[in-house]
Amino acid sequence: MDRWSIVTTLNYLAHDEEVEIVLAKARHYRTQEGRDIVNKMVRLADLTRNAFANGDLSTVMSPRTVITWAENAEIFGDIGFAFRVTFLNKCDELERPLVAEFYQRCFNAELAESAVNVALS
Repeated sequence: MDRWSIVTTLNYLAHDEEVEIVLAKARHYRTQEGRDIVNKMVRLADLTRNAFANGDLSTVMSPRTVITWAENAEIFGDIGFAFRVTFLNKCDELERPLVAEFYQRCFNAELAESAVNVALS
């Protein structure tokens, strides 16, 4: 760091800008319903980024991960499964219930990794 005369911070895109980029790459979501889904995807990514910044998560969702998630959701026909294979499986096992809670907040649906399901098992 001492070799550089300028240090800057590069933050993530604004929510609406990221939604537009995902929609440009995942054309099958270019409907009102699709836009709502992509909004939820980006909201979930924002939650993981905030948790990462706070030290609660060791893995973060990039805009590229959101695009891959959207593409996988079209392939598998299941947003939850696509989320699991795109991002959740990358997370530390102890962090998965938190990430599953973020999914539940955004999509109002439980994943198998959620704290509710883990506690009942």
